[in-house]
Amino acid sequence: MPVSVSVIPELNIVHNVYLGCVTIQDLFDEQIQRHQNPNFVVGMPAVNDLSQVTEVDIGFDEMMTYAKKTLVTYRDVTEPIQIVLVGETQATAAAMAMYENLSAASNAPFYVNVVQGYPEVLAMLNLPEDGLQHLPDFCRQESHLL
Repeated sequence: MPVSVSVIPELNIVHNVYLGCVTIQDLFDEQIQRHQNPNFVVGMPAVNDLSQVTEVDIGFDEMMTYAKKTLVTYRDVTEPIQIVLVGETQATAAAMAMYENLSAASNAPFYVNVVQGYPEVLAMLNLPEDGLQHLPDFCRQESHLL
């Protein structure tokens, strides 16, 4: 499965890990899985890890369609939802920038930030240092920076 979705109530976040080739369907699948999780609360910040993505096969028109549908889904949100994109690579840089810019340009209820690693994720979301224990092992590789 190209996306692993975890709702982590202890941190009040959604943690998504994308793998391999990511398509627009993976973004829709993540949204469905997130909303089906009984621990999910609308407004939870999301951490999208793209460090293990080898290719992004999403065109601008597809991303626009996704953005429009997402706006409908979140039309009642009054406070911006924080989304942190982590793990920028050569394969993901353009897609991450497109997502960040499209969110800003479309007046979506999201505040998107791109960060290099998990120490920045913790800082951006004001999470405790010991919050790493609730994330997969690979997220702790930079814990020495905390």
